Amino acid sequence: MLQSASPITNWAPIVGIWKSEVGSNQVLYERPDPRNPFGFGISLSPARLRSGTISTTIDFSKSSQANEARVIFGYNTLTRDYFSAGISGYGNAFVIDEFVSRRGWQPLNVAGSTESIDKTKPHNVVVNIDGHRVTLIVDEIQVVQHMLSRPLPGDQVGLLAVGPGQVSFANTIVKTASPKVFVVMQYGEPYDSIYTEVIFPVCKEMELDAFRADDIYKPGIILQDIITGIVESEIVIADITPPNPNVFYELGYSHALTKTTILLAERNNKELPFDVKSYRCIFYDNTIRGKRDVEIVLRKHLENILHD
Repeated sequence: MLQSASPITNWAPIVGIWKSEVGSNQVLYERPDPRNPFGFGISLSPARLRSGTISTTIDFSKSSQANEARVIFGYNTLTRDYFSAGISGYGNAFVIDEFVSRRGWQPLNVAGSTESIDKTKPHNVVVNIDGHRVTLIVDEIQVVQHMLSRPLPGDQVGLLAVGPGQVSFANTIVKTASPKVFVVMQYGEPYDSIYTEVIFPVCKEMELDAFRADDIYKPGIILQDIITGIVESEIVIADITPPNPNVFYELGYSHALTKTTILLAERNNKELPFDVKSYRCIFYDNTIRGKRDVEIVLRKHLENILHD
């Protein structure tokens, strides 16, 4: 569920020459800093994002010179690493890329030719982030999509401009989404009760969107729904009480994507499999008192994850 947000009116130029007025929803990249040999500019906002959407209107018409303009997300002020998505770069019209301070920029997915971009009119750019999946939409058309190698930690949102000419960014809005929690477990009792009486209510209380594959009501292949659910989630909760092959397949996929994962297991369960013995696990008793206890521990785990 997306939460409402207001246009960003507070910007901090950290690279390049930018112009903005306090309270204005427009910021102008004027030119690179002459001391910067790479010819680009970055302006940061106070907004942070794990999942949700970033939208802005990019206008190149103030300059006849070639420029690139993208939205920054996941900006780490310590390492200065970040991702960006938007218009122009690497000779292409649409770009999702990553900057790592020790190696520079690297394109992750690109499409189209820069020459096809009409820079005489403004373009509406939307970057949608669902867990690992990033989708770039330009003028209401989905143009590029990419699966990130790691989930976003909730770092800052900003703007990136590359080139010698002016670029205007207007009405930049960040809408955060309730973090998704994908629940992996064997279906049927007593696991359905653990989900409906413990996991789902705790997540709802904490404004987390918890769901299982059987909550997805649409035609199609259930395995694809499971993979999509894991990819788009920020947290995975897995009950590994019975040695269910499907559960361990889904848990392995979650670990491969470096998803933040919480393990649950009934206390009288036999020894955990070797592959997961080293992971912290919440053990519970399948009793009324046991469910109350696991609620408390699960809530603490989720709070620590969200405030990390």
